[in-house]
Amino acid sequence: MYAVLEKYKFNTISGYILSNAGKEFSAQNIVNFYNNTNEANKKNFEKKTIYNYLEKLEKAYLISRVKRFNIVGKEILKTIEKQYAIDSGFRTINTNLVNYEDTFFLENIIYNELILRGYSVYTGKTYKGEIDFVAIDGNKKCFIQVSYLMPTEEIIRREFEAFKPIKDASPKYVLSLDKMDLSHDGIIHLNIEDFLLHKKDLLLS
Repeated sequence: MYAVLEKYKFNTISGYILSNAGKEFSAQNIVNFYNNTNEANKKNFEKKTIYNYLEKLEKAYLISRVKRFNIVGKEILKTIEKQYAIDSGFRTINTNLVNYEDTFFLENIIYNELILRGYSVYTGKTYKGEIDFVAIDGNKKCFIQVSYLMPTEEIIRREFEAFKPIKDASPKYVLSLDKMDLSHDGIIHLNIEDFLLHKKDLLLS
């Protein structure tokens, strides 16, 4: 019975983590959700269990665990902010659909591509929020925001202004599926397809 319960817990948590890859992670929120879903059949999830399963998923090469980079202090923080699926197919299996309009799906693809190209990748932390990625190569880096499409001025402003708190002069990029070049104010816009096909690349400094 214990083995069956442990298998249930692992399958439940791993499915949740993979289907929510790229989203902000909170072990406590997962514990609260599963423990309160059905009071009559409580499974007694604990935070320690969640982290044990995360470690197993990482060792099995199913997920990458991504740490925060404090942009102001220029230091890597110990806290792990997000998880990404090593293969986006794992994420698709757990959501039963392919939603290319899902920014988190695109984030996962960009993360995997950055790792494939040899960058060290972190989520960026500013005093006002976060940047999707900080890509580092040696002592050079750049900052990256990922968006599906930016059809309105409001969305364009939201994505580009995420860089506003950053005083670091390293290059700043917004990646989206928009065909029109929306670069402005020193922030470079790249089409995701062009980036993935190596038609355009990142510059780091």
